[in-house]
Amino acid sequence: MAEAQRVRILLPLQPQAELMATAAVERVGRSIGFSRDTLAEVKLAVVEACLNALEYGGGQVEVEVVGFPEKPPRLEVVVVDHGPGFEPATLPTPSLQAQLSGERKRGWGLELMRHLMDEVDIRSAPGCTRVRMTRREGGR
Repeated sequence: MAEAQRVRILLPLQPQAELMATAAVERVGRSIGFSRDTLAEVKLAVVEACLNALEYGGGQVEVEVVGFPEKPPRLEVVVVDHGPGFEPATLPTPSLQAQLSGERKRGWGLELMRHLMDEVDIRSAPGCTRVRMTRREGGR
């Protein structure tokens, strides 16, 4: 069996830093046989996770992308920041009507990640938030 492909990067706190993470997802995903459509969905979820980490984490963000060339191939992406942390269970599920009529149009990131990925696991405490997302080719 082929070995897992692994890429680790640090995202600096600068505009468009999340694109470094999507480039890593593209490279690893293609190397293990992910389709373009599946990769587009994974990259969107990764952008959301990275933007949240960059906004709330207060510094560099660590991203690890691991590709498992099993059948079906599987990608795992872990995004870590060192901000104040949050309690994922207390976040409300966004309401389309409330979002459209309200002034704040944001708040869809976690819901979007959960919809696009097969698994999303969030562990958060002061000083460390870890978002682990998994997607199999053909999943969802």
